Amino acid sequence: MNYIIDRIGPEIAVCETEDRGMIKLRAAELPMGAREGDVLKWEPEGWKVDREETERRRESVRKKLESLIE
Repeated sequence: MNYIIDRIGPEIAVCETEDRGMIKLRAAELPMGAREGDVLKWEPEGWKVDREETERRRESVRKKLESLIE
């Protein structure tokens, strides 16, 4: 399952699940350099940012936004 970082606070990160639920993680558990909008996946060694899926989603949002302002 993918988790999308919604917001990151000093101690807690709130992530949206694929089924639109919300979970809280300790911010210290996030991979170094993780930021809002990144897609997280759980792997045996811990959380990892899925760069490919993150970029795919960001590009999709960019295209939708561009279509709204054309």
